[in-house]
Order: sequence, then structure tokens, then C-alpha cells
Amino acid sequence: MTDQGIALDDMKEIIDEFMIEAEEIIAKLDADMVKLEKRSDDLNLLNEIFRGAHTIKGTSGFLGFDRLSEFTHKMEDVLNKLRKGEIIINADIMDVLLESIDTLKGLLEETKSKGDALIDLAPIKSKLVAVDNGTFSNAVAPVEKKKNGKAPAAKKTNGKKTAAAIVAEQPVVESINTAVQEVEMETPASSVDLSDDPSVESLAVRPDPNQLKQMQDQRRPVDSTIRVDVERLDSLMNIMGELVLGRNALVQLAGRINGNFEGEPLIDELNHVTSQMNFVTSELQMAVMKMRMLPVGKVFNKFPRVVRDLSRSLEKDIELFISGEETELDKSVIEEIGDPLVHLIRNAVDHGIEPPAEREAAGKPRCGRVDLIASQEGSNIVIKVVDDGAGLDAQKLRAKAVERGLSTQEEVSRMSDREVFNFIFNPGFSLAKRVTDVSGRGVGMDVVRTNIEKLKGIVNIESELGKGTSFIIKLPLTLAIVQGLLVETGADLYILPLSSVLETVKVSMSDIYSINNREVIRLRDTVLPIIDLSRMFFPINQHEKLKDLEQSYVVVLSQGERRLGIVVDRLIGQEEVVIKSLGEFLGTTPGIAGATILGDGRVRLIVDPVGIFSMTN
Repeated sequence: MTDQGIALDDMKEIIDEFMIEAEEIIAKLDADMVKLEKRSDDLNLLNEIFRGAHTIKGTSGFLGFDRLSEFTHKMEDVLNKLRKGEIIINADIMDVLLESIDTLKGLLEETKSKGDALIDLAPIKSKLVAVDNGTFSNAVAPVEKKKNGKAPAAKKTNGKKTAAAIVAEQPVVESINTAVQEVEMETPASSVDLSDDPSVESLAVRPDPNQLKQMQDQRRPVDSTIRVDVERLDSLMNIMGELVLGRNALVQLAGRINGNFEGEPLIDELNHVTSQMNFVTSELQMAVMKMRMLPVGKVFNKFPRVVRDLSRSLEKDIELFISGEETELDKSVIEEIGDPLVHLIRNAVDHGIEPPAEREAAGKPRCGRVDLIASQEGSNIVIKVVDDGAGLDAQKLRAKAVERGLSTQEEVSRMSDREVFNFIFNPGFSLAKRVTDVSGRGVGMDVVRTNIEKLKGIVNIESELGKGTSFIIKLPLTLAIVQGLLVETGADLYILPLSSVLETVKVSMSDIYSINNREVIRLRDTVLPIIDLSRMFFPINQHEKLKDLEQSYVVVLSQGERRLGIVVDRLIGQEEVVIKSLGEFLGTTPGIAGATILGDGRVRLIVDPVGIFSMTN
């Protein structure tokens, strides 16, 4: 390969790395800017924001991305004055800085696509220049004039320098491992725009292969992580699934051999190998699953900006508190949980939290509070969106449900408040007095429930009038492998996800009652509706009477506050199963989540508890 070919390959690698790291920096800048508005005197945070912008500016200039470099340079000028205390931050200036972050995102996408310049930078540039010049919203703080042609000495308080003086003296330290590191170290912060330097432009067009190789060699020893294509992880997960199926087959085969050849000398050795294989497979499975796990903070970090912008537009004072962001979820779940959370956060800010005047009249602080909390409970992740707003009015919900024809007056009067709260998940259902740009059309909450159920999760509501509302989402850690309870009904075998199974009971015919043409049993102090699994999936059996339960079992499933009993003939046992898709033609079968291959090679269906509850409404 020629030196030119090596240079091009090296340059592509550096550009790809820059794009990925720039996305991460911009996402962090977005979150840090919101923090800065409340902690404007946090010097470390200011320096961190400045370093992020400085790094993007220098690297993009080095690589020849002039529009990105020049625009970031304008941002950097404003940030530098913030560091020196020459500009006092306020809400209007923060609006400009956040708009600049959004523009950076667009410029990065524009750079990736290598297309024409589609973003008009003139309006936002003029705002940045106005802030920099002190003509925008009283941005400039009083600064002492020079005396005798010299800048004033730094003031001291109790023998200590002022914060502005300390910040002004701090050097810029780069935080990104990119090829521009050595170039930037030669130029002080905000003194020279790298995109205007002809020598840098020349280097970007005709890179020196030896220099690039040296930069990469210097970078490698400090790399503690590697980037892996998601398709490789998906492939590894599929192979892991096949290994789990093989392990299950081996365990089942070993059990049969033990029964048929008890006392044989090789049986103990076979059991030892099977046990070792079982242990190693479980450890490997956990390791592969952890490779796909990401902290939910990756999703949570965008919500401070969402709450800040919404509260500004709605003229409300609201703070968002995040906890448990280090909790990890499978990547496939992380990608899908964002949209439901956006709807819940917007709903809490718009409908949940009252205007400041109403809060004061109710004896509450003017500033509302929204909590976003994540935690792990067993094999599930629980995410809560909690607000201290007005809460849900169960009586108004009952009246609205009757008005919409969703239920009768008699039915809603018998419902508990928690059951009534679930009406808001119906399409088009809304108690909003007016439609705003944020919400009020009733098209958000049904999306929340639909998306959560696609992830095999559930969402519940707890609310107290005048005190606030909590939305509680419960999700599986992963969608690929589940613990299942194997049950038999007739000649068919099904798998029930163990996370939805509360208990199993054996009942007699004397325990069965009929209410509104539906069979129920009395389970301790509650009435539990029951359904025969074979009648549910085979329409030809739907009109048959319930089978004799003297030799049968009832598996109690739960979905939030709801309970349902599934009648089965036998309980086979518990097994870890790999979920396989049924494909386009069978994948939409109600009540079926997918299929799996058991240890004996047979394909069996996995029951979807959410679908079962929907079918029995």
C-alpha cells in the first residue's frame, strides 16, 4: 500500500473517531449548560464546558471542517468571557448558548452527510456576537477600566484572589484523545482560529503519514475501551442464545441418562462435565449481556434540557431531579424507552405542575419538582416519573370516561381510583382545558403504554389529589433471554415468563363461581378471574365448559394491580429460554410473545402476559 493510501486510511479513522467523540461532547455540553444556569459560579463546570467547545473547534479546524470550526470559535469567545467574569449569565444568554448547541448538532450532521451547507448560521452568529460585544440583554458585567494603560490588579478578599482572576489564570487542558491534541497545545485558548491558519489547512489536505502514525501510537497506550459495532454484539448474543439452548439440551439429556443408567461408572463424570458446562455457560451469558448493557443516564441526560425549555415556554419554575442514572439496561430497551419518557416528562411539566400563583395559593413552593428515578428490582428495572403537582382527579376521570363511552356510570362507580387512572391511556383521552404546543390532544399517554408493552413491560399510576402523581414503569433487563415457567395444557406445552407469575395454586371445582358469565375462584380474601389456556388459543374450544379442575393448577399472573388465573394441566418446571421471533406472518398473534427451542428440540410458544390481559378485558 502506498504512503498516500495509508494517509487516507489514517485520516478516515481520525475523522470517524472525531465524529463519535464530538457527538459525546455536544451531548455533555447540552446537559452541562442547563447545570450552568443554576450554578453560574461553578468554575470547574465553566472550564469543562469551555474545554469541550475548544476541543471541537480545534479538531474540526485541523480536519478542514471550516463551518463547524468557525461557528464553535464564536461560541468559544462567549464562553471565554464567562470564564473571566466579563459576562454575567442569565436566562436570555443561556437561550442563545443552548440554541448554539442545537446548531452544533445540526452542523455535525451536515458534516457527516458531506452535503451542501443547509443551515443558515447568520441569525445565531449575530446573537453570539451581540453577547460577546455586550449589546445583548445587558450581558456585560461592570469591568474596571485600565489605569495608566494597564489592566487592574486582581482584587483580593481575605488574602485570596477573586474567582474571575483564578479562572483567567487557568490553562486549557484537552480532554479528548484525538489527533489534533498536539496541534492545539501549541496555541493558547481563543487566540487563533485554527481554520484560518494556512499551515493547518494544508496539513488537513495533505497529511503527513509519519505524523499521523506517531499520533496514533501515542494514543493507543491510554485507551482503556474499544468501540464495537452493534451488529457484532447482536451476532454474539444470537450465538450465546444457541449455546444456552445447547446447554439446556445437555442438561435434559444428562437427566435421562441418569435415570436409565443409574450406577454406571461414567455417570458421575458426565454429571461433573454437565455441571461445569452449566456454570460456564451461565457466566458467559451474563458477561455477554453486560456487554450490551448501557446506563439509563444515556437517556436521562437529555431531560434537564427538556424540562428547562418547557418550563420557560410555559412560564413555570420547575426543577428536575435525577437519581439512579447509573442503573443499566439492555441496549435494545434503552433505544425504545426514550419516547415514552419524553411524553411522561412533558405531561408532568404541562399538566402535573401548577402555575406558580396556583402553587402559592395552595401553600406549595413556587418552584415545582419532577423526579426521574431508576432502580433495579430483581430481573427488572423500575423507572419512576414523579411530580408534586395537582394530582389526578378520579371523579373527573370517571365523568370523562362515561362521556366518552368508555364505561358506564355503574361500572366506573365500582372501580378503584387506580383502575380509573388507567383511562388516561386510552387514545384521545385528555382532561386538558386547552390544547397547547406541548400537550392536550390526548395522543401521548396511549403511545406511552403501547411502547412500554412492546418492551414486555408495564406502567402503573399512583396519584393523590393536590399532592402529585407517579408513573411507575417496570421493564425486563433484557428482551433476549427470560426465565420461564413451563406448563402443559392438553397436548401442548407453553412457557409463561416467570417475572409475571405471582404464585401457583391447586383448586377444586367447589372453589369455582360464575360472575357475569365469567369463571372466578376465591383465592384467600380475593376474587380471581380465571381462563383456560387451551380455550384462549384454540377458538374451536372457546364455547366448551371449563375442564374439571380436580387435577389441574391455576397460575396467577399479575400486571400492575390486575390479577388473572391461567388454568393448566401440569407444571413442568422452570427453565431459562431464548426468545425467538415468529416472523412477519405470525409475529402479531395476540397473547404470544415469541417461541423457543427446548432441550429436546421441540419448538414451543412463549405466552405474552400483557396480551393475555388485553384479550380478557
